[in-house]
Amino acid sequence: MNRISIPALSKQVQTEADAYLFMEELIWDGRPVCPHCAGVRKHYFLTPKAPEGRKARTGKVSERRVWKCADCRRQFTVLVGTIFHGSKIPVKTWLFVLVEICASKDGVAAREIERKYDLTPKTAWFMLHRLREAMTRGDGFTTLTAGTIVADEVFIGGASRRAKLARG
Repeated sequence: MNRISIPALSKQVQTEADAYLFMEELIWDGRPVCPHCAGVRKHYFLTPKAPEGRKARTGKVSERRVWKCADCRRQFTVLVGTIFHGSKIPVKTWLFVLVEICASKDGVAAREIERKYDLTPKTAWFMLHRLREAMTRGDGFTTLTAGTIVADEVFIGGASRRAKLARG
């Protein structure tokens, strides 16, 4: 996976199931890893069943991609142990907001995210703060701290030469 842009992401991720597949490829590189026991021996994909019981009221089949570990016998998704885990916000929305933050030169305002993705102000604020905190901690964003980084319009330290000349 080379470059991720918003148009490319919108072609690849059209449903919530597509978002899970995208995350699995991005995080696991196609081979599931159990977040509970770090087992890589064998995992079983649990196929969603037809709507019944609680799901029958909504009429929808879950688009979550759930796996079961053969070692510890626990269920997991690609979101376990990430900043997306436990959130009621669709993974698709998380992905688009993340790409938008990374693509924006001057940052993204919570009000802008609120308008673009039809979220409440509190939800937009929560998403941005969770993503920013993850970027500072390095949870899954290790590619930002290793290798060659190309930056446009970067100013590091002290007053600029132009400012010093203007002062005198």
